[in-house]
Amino acid sequence: MYILKVQNIIQMKKVSRMNVIFCNPQLTNNKTEEAGIFFGECKKILDTYLCEKIYISNTMLLNRVLEKKADKDDILIFFNSEDGNYDEKIQRLIRKYYEAQSRIWPIALHKECRMPPKPILEKQSFDIPSQIENRIVLQNCMKSTAHIFSRKIIAQTLSPLYHDEILYFISHRRKDGENIAARLADELRKLTRERNVYRDVVKVKVGENAQEDIEKHLSISDVLIFIQTEDVIASEYVMKELCYAIVNNIPVLWIQIDEASYERLRIRPGDTPTLKYRSEEFEIDSRLEEIADEVEDKCFEMIMASSNQVSTYIEYLSNLGYEKKIKMKNAEAAVMAYEIEYKEKTRNRYDDGIRTNYIQCFGRNPQEDDITRFVNRVQNTEIYNRNQKIFLLSNNGKMQGVIENNKIFKENYDNYIMNLENVLEIQRNKKNKRIILSGAFPDGDEVYRVSLMEAVIAYAREIIKNGYTLVFGAHPTFQIPIFDIGKLYSLDTKYSIEMHMSKQWIGEYDLQQLQEHCTLILSDNLEQMRNRMICEKKAELLICLGGKIKNDSAEQGVDAEVKLAKQSGIPIALVGSTGGRTGEYALEKMKNQNWSELNSWDRNINEKLFYNVNHKLMAKKLLEML
Repeated sequence: MYILKVQNIIQMKKVSRMNVIFCNPQLTNNKTEEAGIFFGECKKILDTYLCEKIYISNTMLLNRVLEKKADKDDILIFFNSEDGNYDEKIQRLIRKYYEAQSRIWPIALHKECRMPPKPILEKQSFDIPSQIENRIVLQNCMKSTAHIFSRKIIAQTLSPLYHDEILYFISHRRKDGENIAARLADELRKLTRERNVYRDVVKVKVGENAQEDIEKHLSISDVLIFIQTEDVIASEYVMKELCYAIVNNIPVLWIQIDEASYERLRIRPGDTPTLKYRSEEFEIDSRLEEIADEVEDKCFEMIMASSNQVSTYIEYLSNLGYEKKIKMKNAEAAVMAYEIEYKEKTRNRYDDGIRTNYIQCFGRNPQEDDITRFVNRVQNTEIYNRNQKIFLLSNNGKMQGVIENNKIFKENYDNYIMNLENVLEIQRNKKNKRIILSGAFPDGDEVYRVSLMEAVIAYAREIIKNGYTLVFGAHPTFQIPIFDIGKLYSLDTKYSIEMHMSKQWIGEYDLQQLQEHCTLILSDNLEQMRNRMICEKKAELLICLGGKIKNDSAEQGVDAEVKLAKQSGIPIALVGSTGGRTGEYALEKMKNQNWSELNSWDRNINEKLFYNVNHKLMAKKLLEML
């Protein structure tokens, strides 16, 4: 679904003049059976992801391409001839794209045809024999090699969505997963030499801070490969890695080994494992090759599926253009880049209020080299001079920051679009409905501390963005992020944020400053505060996050607030993946299967709240049910 949407948007906006021109092997090569398998597999992938492609399978189509104008951004692909002889029209085609300075990619099917023809004698062919020389000769070798080649084309034509130098991060428990991780990592590196595979036991140098190195490489990973063995549930490190990947939009490939139980996994990257294997399969070389192919194919699909989320944002901006709220046009000679013009209200009579932005959209997490190339491309150009601000946009929640000269910025889509809507004064519907967010940091568990703050931000953002009033107790750690979200996502923060506070804490705050950010309601004590927050006015939902675990259960804030919500008939969502008392409470409910005491939802949604740390997704699901 997403794939089709991206294709339609790309076609509609004419994202690039770039064409992929792929010559059928029968035009240049006699050994067409093997080449036909390679060509057919390439065609499947290109047809799935690319709009602008031309397949030349006969003289008639060749003549039509010869009549077209070649562009330097085009890619011409053909199979080298075994005997070095080429039809005169093929030679004309090669010269045409050579003179246009297009990219030309010859393919060498066998060792005897590695040399391409004039005038591209010096160009390196995609050498199929060298790609498979370290592999057992299996029937699917040609297929997997074709997939590698196709991904190189995707990386060139849709670089904001996919790049060829992928970094895989293998997350595993050393006790029972080390051998599997080592064998898989070695095979993935053998499969394609551009792949970087991070496995801490071999990547961290002696004397280095292991955790710092792990976190650094995890943050720039394209896929986390989670090897779920039976003992992995005891690893705090693996749980932290899973949590980080999920909340930072890094795709997770979940591989279950020996039918290891996953019901007790505190954090799950999905409903069920993506791939399942027996541990002994990794000891058989021929089977290991097949597994590496399957893992590589699945990782590519997951990266593209994750990247295609960008279509939603491009479509939204396009709709603002159709409604004449902004002007939006495709930037020349760039993929998924746009120039946006809008008018901002200003009291300065010498300022016409016209603002211009250049945005480069990414579907993946851009790396340092992406940022460097982006800056180098736009500097000293008309784009740089013509636009007041230039943005590199991605779906990464931690993207904010100035790159260069207070003019080029990193930003995530949500924040960019919300800022734009605020400037355009686009009104958001007020639902006049309250949702209570209750939480506190649990003691000790770092896994849940990370997840809890991400949850607060995700739930607050969705609640305020969708026109509800967010109600919360004045937890000091939550105040600043919630106020910042209110400023960004609401034109009326006094409506959007209702904060309750016991008077015993007012000496620690500037009340006037607090009242500028929210509707502040003071109570004489904590008990009265909870009653006012939950019972005095109707609420649609109580969402519990984290919470301290106390020796005396009567002192546990989560229990007290759940009890009041029950009395008031308010549905209760226990976000157990944030740990603390909420996680403990949710686990009790899972064991007893008595969710009906809290809400009328089915078991599936309640259990997802327990193990799923994709808080943005779960917040959307909860609001949809309302």
